[in-house]
Amino acid sequence: MRSILLLLCTLVIVSTVMGQVPTEKKERNGFEKKLLWGVAYQQCWSTIRGSSLPVDYFSKPSLGFSVSAEYHPLSFIGIGVGAGYQQRGAGVLHHNTLPLSVLRPDSTHLERLRFNTLEFPVSIFLRTPKDIIKGVRLGGSIAVVPMVNLHSRDVFVDVEPSVRDTDMVTDVSSSYFKRDIAYQFSFGPEIETGNSGIIKLHFLYSVGTTNVYTSGQGTGHNQTIGLRLAILF
Repeated sequence: MRSILLLLCTLVIVSTVMGQVPTEKKERNGFEKKLLWGVAYQQCWSTIRGSSLPVDYFSKPSLGFSVSAEYHPLSFIGIGVGAGYQQRGAGVLHHNTLPLSVLRPDSTHLERLRFNTLEFPVSIFLRTPKDIIKGVRLGGSIAVVPMVNLHSRDVFVDVEPSVRDTDMVTDVSSSYFKRDIAYQFSFGPEIETGNSGIIKLHFLYSVGTTNVYTSGQGTGHNQTIGLRLAILF
């Protein structure tokens, strides 16, 4: 009995000591981090789509940038929030009906409708649980993006300095939306950069849910397509 008690006491003491001895922490890569934060640059092309548009539009370049934070309870799923600035709008297409010898300030492809929005995406992230090649996985996101339109401007691009010294800019904020909520989708490769984080290069698509017009001009919605480069730590 004394031997058994002595053995039990020894096991308890050894277990306690082993529990207090620090063990070497396994180094985790970026895909195993639970909390990530970073910055992103978006190079998009935006336009207005709808069933009842007052004019014809074409896609124009629209850049943006954002900051975000992500929490991943598992390596292949996460949630996140962010904040950023994004240009939206469209080019206004005019059909030339006058002779080329007549100077027109609204020649085809010179007019731009520019929205400047602050956006606050709430996202769900998914990625493959294992590398497709070493250090690379495929990922994507689904997001709801509330946005505030800071101002709307109509711009005629100056391509003839001898005629106009600067672009012709008109504030048209009263004619267009103040707030919108967009659905946003992204998909692409994610590259692990060691213990420091992840680089994401995603195809990006978003579409608004609110009519961009406020003065009865028609019915149309924001549409954006492009690429997003994100660096997360």
